[in-house]
Amino acid sequence: MKILIYSSVFYPAIGGIENHTRMLAGEFVRAGHSVKVVTEQAQGDAPPLQGIEIVHSSRRWKQLRLFAWADVVYMPNITLKGAWLFAFNPFKKWVVSHNDFHLTQGNGLKTRLKRRMVRHATRNVAVSASVSRVVGTESDVIYNCYDDSVFRVYPEEKRDRDFVFVGRLVQQKGCDMLIDACRLIQRPFTLTVVGEGTEYDRLRAKVETLKLQDRIHFSGYLQGEALARCLNRHRTMVVPSMGPEGFGIVALEGLACGCRMIVSEAGGLPEAVAGHADTFAMGDLVALHRLLERALDEGEPRTAGRGLFLDRHMRPHVASQYLGVFERVVGMRPPGGEQAGLPC
Repeated sequence: MKILIYSSVFYPAIGGIENHTRMLAGEFVRAGHSVKVVTEQAQGDAPPLQGIEIVHSSRRWKQLRLFAWADVVYMPNITLKGAWLFAFNPFKKWVVSHNDFHLTQGNGLKTRLKRRMVRHATRNVAVSASVSRVVGTESDVIYNCYDDSVFRVYPEEKRDRDFVFVGRLVQQKGCDMLIDACRLIQRPFTLTVVGEGTEYDRLRAKVETLKLQDRIHFSGYLQGEALARCLNRHRTMVVPSMGPEGFGIVALEGLACGCRMIVSEAGGLPEAVAGHADTFAMGDLVALHRLLERALDEGEPRTAGRGLFLDRHMRPHVASQYLGVFERVVGMRPPGGEQAGLPC
């Protein structure tokens, strides 16, 4: 199968959609399919991805050739910048995956056009049941994968620290509330904050004002094995999001690294941990504090039963579900027979 991925964001940028799309593309290639990517992301000096051609979206003629070449077009989150291609073949098979709630945010012209456009996709995929309910059209729910080759238990790491937060330091991610909840703890604890963002300086200043700098440490940005080993040194990961999350790959990474999980009931985030976590209502400071205290009482995390759950989120398993959707839509024939298109 010839798969064209059209994504505004992609490798080498780092982020939930970027990482997940890169992992899927790699698995599609390993399964024997041809994959090409059109993206706005400049490649710069980034090493090429094996078996994957990446084309910048400024190359219009090349996009047309790839569009004609593809059996199916896959868009991780809808982008209007790729819509012009379908004027050349409105019957081209295409699949949109919905990774967040951006279609529910605002009612401007751009958002309304996106809502209308997804109704014309051959098939829609949602990364959680929570997202599926707001897509506005029927969608298959396929939960995200994580990088199981990196995020795992490293037995040589000593799990001697209490809490860890991983995410962008912006208001929506809830690190501010987590610091407030930690402030209420009246016994020794440690919290490591992993990440960068617009709130970084303010949060560090807040910790100093509260005189908690001996307990709350800011590590800055970590990724890959460095992040996985950091998680292995902590007993509990806290994901205190203050706004709905489409899914929450970071929660899978925490589970895979052996952390106890505390997550807010933010959109699809509870689905990402599926009963393998303590949850609390978004913004409930008192409930979060109680769960932090309980985690300190319990000590070492219990990880029984996680293996089978995590197996369902491994890259080959999730990629095979996407390929199943692609194969079904490619099997559909347009009115009048074969698809039209430019010669590749």
